[in-house]
Amino acid sequence: MRRSRFAGMGRLVPRLDDRGNVAIVVALAIAPLTVAGLGAADLARATSAKSQLQDALDAAALGAARSTAQTDSELKAAGDRILSQNLQLDEGLDLVSSSFAAGEGGTVVASATLNVRPFIAGLLSDGIMSIDASTEVVRTSVKVEIALVLDTTGSMNEGTKLEDMKEAAAQFITKMEDAAKKSVEPDAVKIALVPFSNTVRVDETAYRNATWVDQNGVSPINNEIFTTSSGTQQANRFTLFSNLNTTWRGCLEMRKAPHDVQDTPPAVGTPETLYTPYFAVDEPDVQTSGYARDYQNDYVPDNTNSNDWRVRQGMINKYAGKKKASLTTSFGPNRGCGLARMRRLTTDFEGLRDDIDALNADGNTNIPIGMSWGWNMVSPWGPFADGVAYGTPKYRKIVILMTDGENTIAQRDTPNDGTYSGAGYIWQGRVIKSNGLPLGIGSSDSTRTAALDYRLKLLCENMKKKDIEIYTIRVVEGSSSLLEACASSRDHYYNVEDSTTLTSVFQSIAGQISALRLSK
Repeated sequence: MRRSRFAGMGRLVPRLDDRGNVAIVVALAIAPLTVAGLGAADLARATSAKSQLQDALDAAALGAARSTAQTDSELKAAGDRILSQNLQLDEGLDLVSSSFAAGEGGTVVASATLNVRPFIAGLLSDGIMSIDASTEVVRTSVKVEIALVLDTTGSMNEGTKLEDMKEAAAQFITKMEDAAKKSVEPDAVKIALVPFSNTVRVDETAYRNATWVDQNGVSPINNEIFTTSSGTQQANRFTLFSNLNTTWRGCLEMRKAPHDVQDTPPAVGTPETLYTPYFAVDEPDVQTSGYARDYQNDYVPDNTNSNDWRVRQGMINKYAGKKKASLTTSFGPNRGCGLARMRRLTTDFEGLRDDIDALNADGNTNIPIGMSWGWNMVSPWGPFADGVAYGTPKYRKIVILMTDGENTIAQRDTPNDGTYSGAGYIWQGRVIKSNGLPLGIGSSDSTRTAALDYRLKLLCENMKKKDIEIYTIRVVEGSSSLLEACASSRDHYYNVEDSTTLTSVFQSIAGQISALRLSK
């Protein structure tokens, strides 16, 4: 014991040791600090459990909504299965209840309760913390009509573009098929396929006698090209095919403006609205003075001595003559018609994948003719009238355009100033420029491209006025203000410089089309 001396006193007195007091104070302070620390741990644990429960419940509700479940019991079975897969519970956490049921407006309403045994409550009492979570999913009840408009021109043979496009489009079909299986609506997804180059092709057997195809040569297009010394003459193209002992392969030409950028229903009583069967005419036998190259598609004798190349080219009686060689898609009236057929809106997803696998690439690029047929596929009017009426509730009409190049009307050093295409010869003036004048002989490549670009611009504008949703994909270096403007919005336009990324692009679009969303 330490001793101390009081001032003024001569004796020593004992001094008490105060070290035990500090220990007591510290001990008394530790208790609330420990409780506070454990309480903070409880709070953090409860917060984490709440977040985990909410995330797992959201995923389960989305999964149940995507399933084919219809009744509440079926929805609960699907939801509980997914909830258990996503909810990994630590010791002291117990899922005590869950509910998945159909709500109003095509929703799935879900809730769950989790019990948490806290550290402090467990030490001091039997207290249990209950954590609740709820969510609501808008279940898709929208039906979609989709037209895939795919560039199958010759440039798609470069590198792996064609094969990459085929794989991407086929996987898109599969993803949309999966979405259709999960929809609460029957036939929720219908898809059409439109391969295009400088023309498009229908099934020649199914539509040979269709009333919307010009059966009698009454379209004014026919009177532009079959020339005699005294003027033009009427020609039935099916008759010319017959005279050649060959068959129409199913390709069609652009309609005359303004019907080339509209979905005007074709009618027999309005000949200019009909679709003209593609017929690449026989070109003159002899080289014309002043031109460096001979005619490329010369397949029958001209049957005239006229020195006028238009007369030699426009004679119709020559088609009953002897052919110079076998007629193919590279030589003869079907020259340029080597592409694959279109397919109307269908739920035959396997058939669509087979069609995509068989796509080939050849010819020049005429995006407007492909886009106009994409519109036709989802239109409620002719030629097919497969689409539901414009403005039908819970329906979306979607056209997806993929192209790898610019619009092209080829030049060639002959009087025709180019090869025959779905727009005829350039001198026929069937492509109208932005100034209202037709393209003509001698126009530059850039002028020809600009004219077709203008037709595409009008098409996109007219389609969007009918609430058709447009996605555009450009597979080439650089960007395109035309295709970006054609798309329904900025996030509907994809500029792809590497074709190997096409699959992810098509999957992104499929996801946008089929996505469900959390509403609460």
